[in-house]
Amino acid sequence: MAKGLPVLRRRITSIKATKKVTKAMQMIATTKLKTWKQSMLESRLYAEKLVEIVQTNLHHESLKGSIFFKEDSTLPTLYIVITSNLGLCGPYNYNVLSQLTKIVKPGDVIYAVGEKSIRFLKNTSFNYQADFINAGSLSETTLSPLIQGVLLAFKNRKVGQVSIIYTKFVNSLIFQPSSLRLLPLSLATFQGKTIIQPPLIEPDPLSVFEKLVPFYLKNATYSTLIESQVSEQSSRRNAMEKASDNADELVEQLQLDFNKQRQANITQEIAEIIGGASS
Repeated sequence: MAKGLPVLRRRITSIKATKKVTKAMQMIATTKLKTWKQSMLESRLYAEKLVEIVQTNLHHESLKGSIFFKEDSTLPTLYIVITSNLGLCGPYNYNVLSQLTKIVKPGDVIYAVGEKSIRFLKNTSFNYQADFINAGSLSETTLSPLIQGVLLAFKNRKVGQVSIIYTKFVNSLIFQPSSLRLLPLSLATFQGKTIIQPPLIEPDPLSVFEKLVPFYLKNATYSTLIESQVSEQSSRRNAMEKASDNADELVEQLQLDFNKQRQANITQEIAEIIGGASS
C-alpha cells in the first residue's frame, strides 16, 4: 500500500504543473481574443463603407460588362482554406478541413493559410498549389501576394470561382466552418442607390470600379482572416478552460485517493503495533 503514495504524489504534482500551463494559455488567448474582436468590428465597418461608395457613385450599366461578374461553371474553383499555425484549440482546425474535403472536387485549386492546413494538404491528393501567408500574420505586405494570385488566376480564366473556407464567429461558444464566395462578384451587392445628382467619373465608371475590386477583395479576405482568428482564440480559450477544470477535478480525486491510502496505512500500522503489544 505504501508504495502507491509516492506515485500518487508525483501525479498530483505533475497535474498541478500542467494546470499552470493551461491557465496561462487561457489568459493569453483571452487577451488576444479582445484585440482580434476589435479588429473584426473595424474591418466590418470598412467593408460596409467601401460597398456603399460603389453603390452610391458607381451604379452604372457598364459595370455589368466587368470580368469580375462573369460566371463559368465549367472551370475549376479556387479555394482559400484558413486554419491556425498552432494546435490546442479544440476542433477548430478539424471542422474547417472537414468542410473543405466535403466540397472540393477533382481539379479544384487550393491555397493554404496556416500551418495546419499546409501539413494536411501535403498528405492528400488535392491540387494544393500555394501557401501565401501564415495565419495571424496580417498586413498589406502579406495579403497583397494572395490577392494578386487570386486575381491573376481568375482573369486568365484558370478558375471560374474563388471561395474562402474559414470559421465564422457566432458567439464565444459557437464557431461555424463557412464558405464565402469572393469571385465572381454578385451584381446585386453593388446595385445602385437613388441619388439626386450622380457624380462625374473619370475616365469611366467601369475602369474606376475594376480599380476598386482588389481593395474590396483584400478587405473581404482580411475580414475572414480576422474572424477566423477570433474563432481560433475563443476556441483555444474554451479548450484551455476545460483542461484547467479537468485538472482540478483530477487533482481532487487523486488527493482523495491519496488521503484514503495514507489513512489505511496509518490504521494498518496502529493495528500492527497493538497486535505486537498484545502478544
